[in-house]
Amino acid sequence: MTERMPGVDAALDQALAKDGTIVLGDASDNPGGGAPGDSTFILRRLLERGIGNACLGPLWDPIAVRIAFDAGVGAKLPLRIGGKIGPLSGDPVDATWEIKALKENMVMTGLAGTPAKLGDCALIATAGVEVVITTFRCQAFGKDVFTQLGCDPSTRKLVVVKSAQHFRASFAPLAADIIMVDAPGVVARDVTTLPYTKIKRPKWPLDELPQSSRA
Repeated sequence: MTERMPGVDAALDQALAKDGTIVLGDASDNPGGGAPGDSTFILRRLLERGIGNACLGPLWDPIAVRIAFDAGVGAKLPLRIGGKIGPLSGDPVDATWEIKALKENMVMTGLAGTPAKLGDCALIATAGVEVVITTFRCQAFGKDVFTQLGCDPSTRKLVVVKSAQHFRASFAPLAADIIMVDAPGVVARDVTTLPYTKIKRPKWPLDELPQSSRA
């Protein structure tokens, strides 16, 4: 149906085998396509596999942002981030996070230089992984989603962005390669992975149908 993209672990393996900064696109959780932007599947595997020198964002979690602002820069505290909207967001990630930076009313550079509002944002870090958490849902457009908070993605081994296409203009110049990841998510490219319960079956491509019935 579509060109197969690597799953989470396969994508991480491919990225780690390459030289330079590798950008991973989490299109399955792209807010621009209607996803919540709070899935944790890639983040969890980064932490479980002990992969550091990585950054990820933007991850939508206004509750965690408020806690980070209350704690202040430099604080280290347990936070439960992401995974709050539904099953296709994965489970929340529980860890002790350091609050690295805070910015009120942050605005990212969007398409053609237009502003993309993120609301209050925080950069938090644990085990060598930095995450930008936001108050407003938005996909990654510009690398300033990281740099405004003091994180330079060009110096990281892995950069995970929640976006399908619109990140490329800003991130391609710093990337040795871009790998799109077939992670679980609300807008996963392979629709056969989505748990449809209210559609009339059979329905292609969920079911095999005679060629004449696919129209």
